[in-house]
Amino acid sequence: MEWMTGLSSFSYCMEMMISALIFMVYLEKRKGFWLRMLCSIVVLFLCAVFVNPFFQEITRWYNWLWFFIVYAVVILLCYLCCNISFYDAIYCASLGYLLQHIASSLYILLTFQGSMPAWSGVLYYMSYAVVYTAVFFIFAKKLQENGHYDVSGANAMVTGTLVLGIVLCLSVLVKGTTMEVTGAESATEKYEKLFCLTQLYAISICTIFLVVQLLQRNELRAVRRLNQNQSMWEQRQLQYELSKENIDLINRKCHDMKHQIAALAQAEKTSSSRQTFVRDVQNMIEVYDSDASTGNEALDTILMEKGLYCRLHDIEWTCVADGKLLSFMDVVDLYTIMGNVLDNAVEGVEKCVHGEWKTIGVRIWQRGLFAVIQVENTYAEQIEFVNGLPKTSKEDKGSHGFGVRSIKAMAEKYGGSIHIKAEDGIFTLTILIPLP
Repeated sequence: MEWMTGLSSFSYCMEMMISALIFMVYLEKRKGFWLRMLCSIVVLFLCAVFVNPFFQEITRWYNWLWFFIVYAVVILLCYLCCNISFYDAIYCASLGYLLQHIASSLYILLTFQGSMPAWSGVLYYMSYAVVYTAVFFIFAKKLQENGHYDVSGANAMVTGTLVLGIVLCLSVLVKGTTMEVTGAESATEKYEKLFCLTQLYAISICTIFLVVQLLQRNELRAVRRLNQNQSMWEQRQLQYELSKENIDLINRKCHDMKHQIAALAQAEKTSSSRQTFVRDVQNMIEVYDSDASTGNEALDTILMEKGLYCRLHDIEWTCVADGKLLSFMDVVDLYTIMGNVLDNAVEGVEKCVHGEWKTIGVRIWQRGLFAVIQVENTYAEQIEFVNGLPKTSKEDKGSHGFGVRSIKAMAEKYGGSIHIKAEDGIFTLTILIPLP
């Protein structure tokens, strides 16, 4: 039966699908991922059985067409199995193509000239298993971020074009030509060496391409985080200026009102209801008249702002801080660090259910040659740590989680470090900054 001739091509389809799966493991999956994978295998089986023999009969260039068809089908299957963009699917399939080619070239090199024929089957599985496993641990996780590649259309197209050019040239043109020469009776030892060199070249160029992609992705992530930190710094600068103006205005009004109400209370001593009203108003003003005096204007501003918020939202607030220790820091840098730390603390406390203990404590003191900033807060949800930093609990992973990284970057800017722990319902963030 003629359709059976396509079964030999199914192994190549499976090599491509498994290689693509290596790069899909850490991507965000669609619902019913493994059922979709099973359907993908069925699609590739049908392509191998019916499509491959058809092209083999109608054209002598079927190998080229077959490579393009499998590549296109794998792109589509990556898109259908994972919750990613179509450009990410192109990128994923392209990486898979490189991986399959490395393993294929290694197997051909090991079994060249029929060496170790009894072991050819074992070598086939071993070579693919070793290469796929190595690439999985070295590249697969590091290339993605938050379940996506987030490549642009231009990046995906350029990567796909380069990969197809590399693979097709090395697989079809170079291999085909050298195999014809080495298979002839007039083949010399030089041609046999040339064939081996083509396999080594194929392995090297594909590996280098993967390494370049990894370095490029790491650089792009670093640039993106730098831009995000810069944007956050600029936002904090504007927020600091606005907060300082608002708090100065509140303090002036509160001091004026306090004196006016005291005069009113003295003038109307006979009315008990009036006295009660005056006391209530004075208590309300005390909430706003909580000007922090740490000896550092930027620190006073952020502590006043967050302390006011806590008092208005029934969060116990304590603060013991020597702001003069941090006078060497840039005003906006200090505001950025403390703003992010206290924003995270408030967010953690507000997740506590009604009736649970809600408290935030701030301490700034000197320990030896270091200024120590420590903020403690209660928390309710389970906190996961990744590389020593808490993992964001927000649904939009790509847009959040930069607060702690910004704190770390700011601390390192001054030669400092941060330490985070969460135990017994208390989340503690400690920043050590060396004193100049």
